[in-house]
Amino acid sequence: MNILAKLRGASPNSESDSGARGASHVIFGQIIQFACNENGLDTAHQLRDLRTIYEPFLASRAIPKAGVCLDLGAGAGWFGLPFAMAFKDWTVICVEADPVQYDFLKINVERLQLENVVCINAAFHPEVMAEEGDDASAFLRGEVRGRPANFQHLRALSMKLAPVITDSVPVEDVVSCSALSPDLIADLSPDLIRLDAPGCEAAIAQALKHKSAGLVVGRTYPYLPSHSFAPSEWGGARQFYLVHGDHILRRDYEDDFPTRKSRLDVVVAMFNARDFIRECVDSILADGNPDIRVLVVDDGSTDGSGKMVDSLYGDNPRVRLLSKTNGGCASARNFGRRHSDASHIAFIDADDRLDPGMFSALLETARYTGTFVAEGEFKTFTTGPDGVDIFSPSHEAEVYKNAGHHRLADFDFDWIPGAQIIIGQPTIWRRVYRRDFLDRKKIWFPEHVRAFDDQIFQLYVGHYAGSIAHVREQFYHYRQHPAQDIKQGDERHFYSFNMFRSVFLRALDEGWQDISLIIQSLLNTMSWSYGGLRDDLKQIYVEAAVEFLAILDRTFGGIEPDLLRTVGIPGLDYLVQRQIREMGNAPVNYAMMRLESWRWQPEFIRMMLNIK
Repeated sequence: MNILAKLRGASPNSESDSGARGASHVIFGQIIQFACNENGLDTAHQLRDLRTIYEPFLASRAIPKAGVCLDLGAGAGWFGLPFAMAFKDWTVICVEADPVQYDFLKINVERLQLENVVCINAAFHPEVMAEEGDDASAFLRGEVRGRPANFQHLRALSMKLAPVITDSVPVEDVVSCSALSPDLIADLSPDLIRLDAPGCEAAIAQALKHKSAGLVVGRTYPYLPSHSFAPSEWGGARQFYLVHGDHILRRDYEDDFPTRKSRLDVVVAMFNARDFIRECVDSILADGNPDIRVLVVDDGSTDGSGKMVDSLYGDNPRVRLLSKTNGGCASARNFGRRHSDASHIAFIDADDRLDPGMFSALLETARYTGTFVAEGEFKTFTTGPDGVDIFSPSHEAEVYKNAGHHRLADFDFDWIPGAQIIIGQPTIWRRVYRRDFLDRKKIWFPEHVRAFDDQIFQLYVGHYAGSIAHVREQFYHYRQHPAQDIKQGDERHFYSFNMFRSVFLRALDEGWQDISLIIQSLLNTMSWSYGGLRDDLKQIYVEAAVEFLAILDRTFGGIEPDLLRTVGIPGLDYLVQRQIREMGNAPVNYAMMRLESWRWQPEFIRMMLNIK
């Protein structure tokens, strides 16, 4: 006698009847008494998933009035039956392989008098092919013709193993049921899929690739590439929320930007980079990820770079050449971003390159964590006279020398505070950003700035991002050569005053509670710029720094003299205090930061010194 018969025939006081009666639970706002396995861990697991996955998912979405819900791995009906009660115009198909759980499922359907539920004692298996005559209507009539197969017992525990055909599983842990082809799921055309089918996820995802199933929610046990559950270009829109270990693969945070595609666009700002551009683009394309495109922005090159890119990649659908008149690196980056329709974006210098797969790893991390920013590591390199590249570790190599604390696919990552990058070297080119984050926070590159425009971008990202994901052993290769802006020591270093002024003005407008790290970043920048300037510019730089710091002090309050002494400008603390006294010891005045100074503008310095 199976458990269904036992439960039906048990006396009210019998031990078996306790499982049939079950306990009452509030699910989807309804009080439901469930017949279920008395295993406390099983019940706790089911209730946890209901509270943390399914109820939030359904509550945050507009569920259609009618449709077809496919509950895969239905168990005793923890999800499917409350859903059927809450959405009576839906047809709910509960598929469960385990005969014990299936008997509980049938008992619960009868007890709740649900007429919109179909129960199938079967399981989908990735190795089963559809046979002639298999169709959705026969499946719904219960005419399951799949070949029997041994499945490892599907316990609703966190340590579930994938169902596999095997002879090595203990007899008591093996069940035999109908094994169905995942292709049958496509014939059912479900509107909502609740997924708990260990080992069959990839096959189910493939079966849905060209179908319009709009909602997919549940768990995935093996790691699947993030694009697996995304529909093809002609498969329609889809929202999915799939828990994988400590991570969640989701596609719903771009709801305000419905025309954007779930992919990454890498913007390459190019100006006279003929010697490097091919190596750069090839390194992005190297791993063949179709979710990554390259937007090369030719910023008015005069060395034939644009024609070279067109010749090399004109027939490559993953590369797009955009041309504009020269406007500087910031202008080119913004131009590429405005021409992108991707959900994520990255920026790379045309003379650099990266490890094959770096951007794929960052995109996976961004998708599985939902982080606003995912970053890789970087190392610098020079090319010797013999053509051999010589690499040097970055300044942060010692900080990240230990292994990451989180694992996804075949790489590790850590969470680091966004504040950490505020005082770090601007390295905007080894990161993947969520477009909606950049758009909502109005983070753009300042186009009037013709050098070091990445600093203000990094400051805003660090302030707003919270924590960012730092992926280990995925390297960006930062080329060192004499033509770099950072090695010129000219008047362009004065742009930093202009940029920091913009940041402090935004801090005032938005009421930032703490600007101490921004001040530290400013002082770090002053130290670096002053140390690398030409001698004829140093005195003007000191005057600019003193004027800026005095106004900053009068706007936000006192700056500790000990901090000023770390900059490396002789007597800076004294000079700033003297400037403040000459200002008449005016009280805090939020308008002072809106003042201008010719010393903060490279164009004026160039004019005053008659620099050509």
